[in-house]
Amino acid sequence: MKSKNYADKKNSASKGSRVWIAAIVLINAAWIILAALARSLPNFAPFYTNTVYQLLQGCISRFSNLFPFSLSEVLLYALPTFFVISLIVKIARRKSAAPLLKSAAIVVSVLLLLYQTNCGINYYNTSFAETEGFGRVNDKEVLIEFCEFTAEKLHESSDAAESAIIYPAGSELAAEAVRAMEKLGTNYSSLEGYYPRPKGLIIPRPFSNMGVTGIYSPFTIEANYNSEMTAYNLPFTACHELSHLRGFMNESEANFVGFLACINSDNPAFQRSGYMMAWVYAGNQLYKVDRNEFNRLRASLPESVKKELEENNQFWDTYETKASEVQDAVNDEYLKQHGISDGIQNYSRVVELMLGWFATS
Repeated sequence: MKSKNYADKKNSASKGSRVWIAAIVLINAAWIILAALARSLPNFAPFYTNTVYQLLQGCISRFSNLFPFSLSEVLLYALPTFFVISLIVKIARRKSAAPLLKSAAIVVSVLLLLYQTNCGINYYNTSFAETEGFGRVNDKEVLIEFCEFTAEKLHESSDAAESAIIYPAGSELAAEAVRAMEKLGTNYSSLEGYYPRPKGLIIPRPFSNMGVTGIYSPFTIEANYNSEMTAYNLPFTACHELSHLRGFMNESEANFVGFLACINSDNPAFQRSGYMMAWVYAGNQLYKVDRNEFNRLRASLPESVKKELEENNQFWDTYETKASEVQDAVNDEYLKQHGISDGIQNYSRVVELMLGWFATS
């Protein structure tokens, strides 16, 4: 007759549960403490971003760069799918789901810690504008002059092209974006460092439905862009997302870095992308303050530019859905919770930085 020691088995299970609980508590305590330090100590985030984060970024992004696809996108779909299938199997076999739920709790806790170490703290880093000495300008006359300047640059790019501008895609786009950011880093030391190649999303449609042009993944430290957008968005968006890898999370500053990287690139398509996006943001602002001036300059744009702008409007009009409204609301609240008081309006404040750059260049 077999004799089983149920007491030892029960004690072992109880001990295992305590270890799981302790691990979950410690991991969550770590990211909560880090978040509190970043919010309460003014010098903590700048020190952390320029030391610990730079080390993490260099290691994690190099690992992620080994994969030709977006590792974060694959994990986004794979982890929930694996959990749901495993749960269904457990239920079908009438087995306890407790071990699976414990594992899920650990995974979620680790993801929250990764988010905080690779993104959350960086929201309280010293801004790019402050670090590099850029000022903000909000002046109607300078805005008009900048829009005129942008229109001239778009004319130059149209005249230089014998046919329609061909924007790079895939690996060519990724390589050019890295070169553009590395070149900009020679002028601004806060942008120096290792850049992995930005990756187009494998399944971009869900992101289009939410109105998302690109996304920085703190879990894998990857720069991802929506690969089905109108082509002129791609170079600018790739550089925008790469700027987040340097620890600058403010969206207007990421837009500004994207603009600078594109117009200083050696690639004509990147230059055009930068000026196209500058026109969009500055033109939208001009439309609000002086519609007659906007209409005058809008009419002066090359036909090829007007065509691209119209194609872009038609693309996004397709995705004016409830999902995109919800995403805007969520993103707005997310930014406000991380110290960006104007929420999604912060993206358009890039105009103030571009005008400051224009007024002093």
